[in-house]
Amino acid sequence: MPRRDTPLYRDTGDQKIAGVCSGLARYFDVDTTLVRVVFVALLIFGGWSLVAYLLLWWLVDPAPTGTWSAPSADDVVPPGAA
Repeated sequence: MPRRDTPLYRDTGDQKIAGVCSGLARYFDVDTTLVRVVFVALLIFGGWSLVAYLLLWWLVDPAPTGTWSAPSADDVVPPGAA
């Protein structure tokens, strides 16, 4: 298994609560919504995701300033504009 070059951080720029799901999504290079849906589904069907979320919130550091840049309004291309 190849070593990841990206450390795991909480993404405070795209956070809903603490940035845990967003940070995991960036780390595993998947959609943030998918990670959030999985956390909610696991919460409904077992409850362990709440414990995992709280532990990750406590253990994982927030991303240093400038690590990730959120897209600005200038970066968004309206539909139909090419």
